[in-house]
Amino acid sequence: MKPTTNLIKLALLMLLFSAHIATAQKLPNKQQATFRSPAKLKIDGIVNEWGDRLQAYNHSTQIFYAISNDDKNLYLIVQAKHEEIISKIIRGGITLVVNHSLNKKDPAPVTVTYPMLRGIYMSKVANMVARKFYKQPDTNYVEPTVVAVNKVIDENSKTIVATGIKALDSDTLSVYNTEGIKAIAHLDVNKFYNYELAIPIKYLELAESSNNSFSYQLKVNG
Repeated sequence: MKPTTNLIKLALLMLLFSAHIATAQKLPNKQQATFRSPAKLKIDGIVNEWGDRLQAYNHSTQIFYAISNDDKNLYLIVQAKHEEIISKIIRGGITLVVNHSLNKKDPAPVTVTYPMLRGIYMSKVANMVARKFYKQPDTNYVEPTVVAVNKVIDENSKTIVATGIKALDSDTLSVYNTEGIKAIAHLDVNKFYNYELAIPIKYLELAESSNNSFSYQLKVNG
């Protein structure tokens, strides 16, 4: 595939997602086209570089999102503001499905799911986030700090699952992998859950006949 000096074209299969700083009422329900990624973008759970660039707000899932790219990577940013939505993501993860072309029935799409929490790890993170939103009746209750919550998230959200990528030896990756697939999510001071994902475009194997256009699907699992 040629380097993507131009923006990748997007076709939406189904969007179960939404965005951030811009007002929900002014955003479309789904993103129709990608855009050039913010300069010096870091996958760190901090969304300052995105400014007001989040592109859509899906009313059914109450999530903001944007998809963008540079010459090397495809990026996804998701923001959730409500505890029940954040809890759903923690319990089931978010899956990005990328078809190799505009074909909406690709038999072997690329999928990336994060976070992948199970059992006590899922409960630990979910309970810590819930304590941030809901104060307990106990008079000795102390609300956990954002730093403390993000520490728990980092310590327990260490797995990414990626399928349909031929270059990978395993579908299960550490967040510290050297393959270039990056994912992280943090709470900010406003208690927004900010989720960032990066996938090297070379793994998507986009059909040259489609001029790098592809269809995709976003899933909030759980």
